[in-house]
Amino acid sequence: MQAPMSRQDRAPTVEDMARDKVAEIRINPRTVRIGHQVYPLANISRVQTLEVRWGGRLATSYPVKAIAVLLVLFALVSGAIVVLVPALGVGGRALTTQLLMGAMALFGVSTAYFVLLFLYRLLLRRKHYALLLEASGTQYTALSGTDLAELHRIEAEIVNAIEKPPTREHVVEVHGDLVLGNQTKQTGSGSRMTINN
Repeated sequence: MQAPMSRQDRAPTVEDMARDKVAEIRINPRTVRIGHQVYPLANISRVQTLEVRWGGRLATSYPVKAIAVLLVLFALVSGAIVVLVPALGVGGRALTTQLLMGAMALFGVSTAYFVLLFLYRLLLRRKHYALLLEASGTQYTALSGTDLAELHRIEAEIVNAIEKPPTREHVVEVHGDLVLGNQTKQTGSGSRMTINN
């Protein structure tokens, strides 16, 4: 039986590559190399920088929906406790009060978690951006990160290379908080991209 392969022994997964920092981009007369990906200059039909909008459980508004569900559940559980405990004739008012306090504590802690998560996402989460290249009809997220100015600079370098291909290889150093992207479908309108998880 073979031993499991370590990260160094196996080929990198998409998740591994998506977290790799990029130090440089190489632009030559025919191609653009960003990390391990090579794009033919002649095939690149669109270059754009988009704001990443989180969808699904990663959306900023997701905790608000969870809080609403928790409040409805709390109302239903509280109503059931108030109606059923006296109707069953067990424990009386003391048991009803204890069960309501337990329900309030449980739902209170859960609600507090979602309120803090919402506030973090609303106030502290940094905006993420992605550099999208469209080549041969397919969109690729070449880079992503929080440094919008650096993405715009790289976008301009690639557009300049498409409009006027260099005569020799040109190296563009990458600064800021940028990592390799992976293939992503763009949804939404305007200059936003939605990631659903």
